[in-house]
Amino acid sequence: MKRAIGFAATVALSVAACQTNDQQGGLKSSALAPINPIVTTCDTTSPPVPPNLVTPEMANSGLPCTLTFTASKVDLTTLQEAFDFNSWLTFMALSQPVDASNSTDLQTVWQGWSDLFAVMREDGAPPLPFGAVQPPPATCTGAPGAPVMRMISKTPTTPTLSVSGEPLNTGPLIDQNGHYVRYQILINEPMYNYIVRNELYSKAGQQKFTDSIAFPEGRLDTLTTGAVGAIVVKAAWKVMAGSDDPSRFQTTTAYVYTPAEPGVPESCHRSTLGLVGIHIVHKTAGEPQWIWSTFEHVDNAPTLAQASNVTASRKFNFFNPACSTSKCPYNRQPPQPWNPSVDPFPGEFRSQIVRATSYPTEATGSAALWNRQFHAAVKGTVWENYELITTQWPTEATNPTDPEGAPFPLFAANTTMETYVQGNTPLASSTCMSCHNNATTTTGKRSDFTFVLEKAH
Repeated sequence: MKRAIGFAATVALSVAACQTNDQQGGLKSSALAPINPIVTTCDTTSPPVPPNLVTPEMANSGLPCTLTFTASKVDLTTLQEAFDFNSWLTFMALSQPVDASNSTDLQTVWQGWSDLFAVMREDGAPPLPFGAVQPPPATCTGAPGAPVMRMISKTPTTPTLSVSGEPLNTGPLIDQNGHYVRYQILINEPMYNYIVRNELYSKAGQQKFTDSIAFPEGRLDTLTTGAVGAIVVKAAWKVMAGSDDPSRFQTTTAYVYTPAEPGVPESCHRSTLGLVGIHIVHKTAGEPQWIWSTFEHVDNAPTLAQASNVTASRKFNFFNPACSTSKCPYNRQPPQPWNPSVDPFPGEFRSQIVRATSYPTEATGSAALWNRQFHAAVKGTVWENYELITTQWPTEATNPTDPEGAPFPLFAANTTMETYVQGNTPLASSTCMSCHNNATTTTGKRSDFTFVLEKAH
């Protein structure tokens, strides 16, 4: 039986084909170009059978527009393996350097996309040209062109004190050096084009828009030709400090910025940050609820079952094996007030995080099946230090009574982004599709499983 899985995104080799606005033309050029242009570089690599054959060439074969695989029996285990394989191909494709000929340019494809704050601008003005970096606040100096990391939660409504009022028990994460984790949201060009073309970047534009929100879908037309769908990347970054080894992380030089608000003074400093978590979320024709792939750094945290047996010398980004559970309870938010301008976090508090959501073992088919193989295929690169946690996808994408599409697996959580809502409790634990099914525009209209449009001014 064959199943075509809709899956598309920009790939390093097709950046030129996908570009729909030059830097001189800027916004005007992008607004007139196709929202979801045709590309001819869709990767249609199928999962190897038996699953022991991931080669370096396969791992770096490009980004799939849709995954077509052949199986004599298609069940949840087989499909999960296919989606997880697809997630790894996508992660590797989007993690390619923008300029492969320049060994000093380590910026990945996704890091060159448009930042949320360059699209949803504070005055409701049109977005900056695709990929343009939002100018830093005046207090930030010394790193021209560097991104600004201002969010201490993946929910960017207000980045500091008032985050405590956000839904789903959202709150900051403090690493073992006492620094706040910073977050970034970026969108790819088809998603950017859709927002610009329909003027959805402002409250006024959203009020004028009368159609249903429907972001472009990834698809495969013939052979390797298809279209790129909307993609959102959410990234979590930690400040490199103390005994951190930057060579184990995808790093970036950025401004760590805290805007002023009551009780919090403005602050900004230039730092090297390391990637510790990433969601890659794709809308495809076969998965209108989007595909949700989540990766983490391998040193983030142990599982709940492992935590009590970890040796004291083992180093984690968000867990101290030498700290007792009475002194360092698991998965607790930092004590308030939360003031990122005070750095490091005052007192002795450091986040003590464990992975509380259960996932299948490699023997029963899971992300671990591919982690081992892709790590071997990319050995010697920074990417062997990242692992797929899970891929959530709709099992009944067109179910007329369930807009969530019966997601599988039911629970999905990244310890750096759903830190305090991990678990296996219905309606309480993290599940991507169920949460994002509630997303709306500023007018209350359903916004196609993304909260990006809520951020319009």
